[in-house]
Amino acid sequence: MHRVFRKALDTASGEERSIIAVIIDIRGFSPFSKKQDSYDIAMFLKRVYVNIIDSYFKFASFYKSTGDGLLLTIPCSASNIGEMAQKTIENCIACHREFGNICSGDHMIYFAVPDKIGIGVARGSACCLISGNKILDYSGRLLNLTSRLTDLARPSGIIIDQNLIDLLDEDTRNNFKKQDVYLDGIAEATPITVYFIKKFTKIPKRNRQPIAEKRWQHKMDVKPLRDIAKFRRFRYVLESEPTSVEDIKVLITHPKMIGEKREKKYVTTFVFRDFKYKSQAGVPVVTLDFEKLRKKLEKNQVKKNMKVHIDIAYVER
Repeated sequence: MHRVFRKALDTASGEERSIIAVIIDIRGFSPFSKKQDSYDIAMFLKRVYVNIIDSYFKFASFYKSTGDGLLLTIPCSASNIGEMAQKTIENCIACHREFGNICSGDHMIYFAVPDKIGIGVARGSACCLISGNKILDYSGRLLNLTSRLTDLARPSGIIIDQNLIDLLDEDTRNNFKKQDVYLDGIAEATPITVYFIKKFTKIPKRNRQPIAEKRWQHKMDVKPLRDIAKFRRFRYVLESEPTSVEDIKVLITHPKMIGEKREKKYVTTFVFRDFKYKSQAGVPVVTLDFEKLRKKLEKNQVKKNMKVHIDIAYVER
């Protein structure tokens, strides 16, 4: 597949097309993938993708995996936009309602699997990367908007942009509630209007008020690897409260190593995700898993006497 894609790129060109974009994300996939064998994960995704495409979106012209979800595009024009919008939303509602049983009776799926999805839907124009009669990919603001709407549909549900609601029949429209929202990179100072199914989705407070420019703060520390190795965990008290755990990034920087040799002019930086955040009696504390950090550093050939820079960056509330 990758070789076919590479060959097609030689004759590819961009073309603007009118589409309805749908992104379906499997909720709870990350914890599921941590406890399940990789073969089982792949088999589950395969079955889910096949069932979603064949049972609900055969009329889509393009689809691709997004890792733990699926992007689908439905072509539309002035002559059929109403019909395609109605069909798309009806099938989104059915897919969301029936997803918990999507693998029922499948003998290959004998283990517990995620049973909820979030769906974002938007319509407009997007750039289509095309080679001959093959669609290679889609890009543009419309795809970014659809992705943001999908992320907003939590813990599950369907969120559609306002350009679709008037195309739906009354019974379908009655499933949705209107809400003005602010979205990162899309609508930070001026809101856009979306429609969501209130029964399943709770719009976070931060998306119901203007998104201010992020104020990044830093908690810095420098330790040689031998000191990191003394602790299993290490607590850092932050100077102020983060907006959320999602707005905390731990960056680790150490001398760049090639085998046993140190490259003096260069450093290696990576994001360290093994940490926990907790507000203890109103005091914000980030706890790093030093044991896992030590193993990562040793894997990178860092020596015991080498200094390791720890930067806990967070968005201040």
